[in-house]
Amino acid sequence: MNKLFAKTAIATIVAASVLTLSACDHKYQLGQNSKAQASNVLTSNSTFEQKAAYAIGASLGEYVSQMKKNQEQLIGEIPSDVVIAGFTDGVHSVSSLKRDEIENILKDLDKKIQEKIEVETKKASEDNLKSGKAFLESNAKKEGVVTTKSGLQYKVIKQGEGPKAVKGDIISVTYKGSTIDGNVFDEQTKPVDFPLDNMIPGWIEGLQLMNVGSEYELYIPSALGYGENAVGQFIKPNSVLVFNVKLVGIKKAEEKKDNK
Repeated sequence: MNKLFAKTAIATIVAASVLTLSACDHKYQLGQNSKAQASNVLTSNSTFEQKAAYAIGASLGEYVSQMKKNQEQLIGEIPSDVVIAGFTDGVHSVSSLKRDEIENILKDLDKKIQEKIEVETKKASEDNLKSGKAFLESNAKKEGVVTTKSGLQYKVIKQGEGPKAVKGDIISVTYKGSTIDGNVFDEQTKPVDFPLDNMIPGWIEGLQLMNVGSEYELYIPSALGYGENAVGQFIKPNSVLVFNVKLVGIKKAEEKKDNK
């Protein structure tokens, strides 16, 4: 490994650590739920190099701590003292395990975690399918709720008098999207434009029912939403989605030219 690559690699590791923490669904704060006290290794007279070294260690430590917590939820306790011992040995270029042993163990660990995730995802998917079905059955009986042939449900909050959108149009909307348990996963209070054709099936069908100026509540079954896919933190596999949508405007599709 040349010196340039080594310098780039350590900077990349630190950056990746910080970005991973920022992007993680379970937010982590230094010292949160911890009785540990910060070390006294730094003083007011510490040099920049010493502070930089500490920053590298702290960033890697925070990353490992969060990764450890997430993995423990899946496979059980991972002893912190052994993690620290392995890290210390690695820093000093010594190890109680051979390189191929480390690689094989980490591969087995990854496999074990993936298997656990698949089991939990499958269970969550089945649970969401049941709760979604129960929600839609109950919702269909409420006053003002209409169920279409596809299974889409909608309720007219306000009926506009403008034109209707068709496939190929660009729609301008404001909206709020939430799950059936009330978690808001997206909201736009100022009009945004979307190609209607690029939306999920429930939106494509629902928006074509609306006139410009209308406000509808759309109740979208998972089959007309994201199906078995999880999206972001709140949209789990087989989630029923609820959207309050206002159709602000339409940019009409260009008329098809006659074939010559």
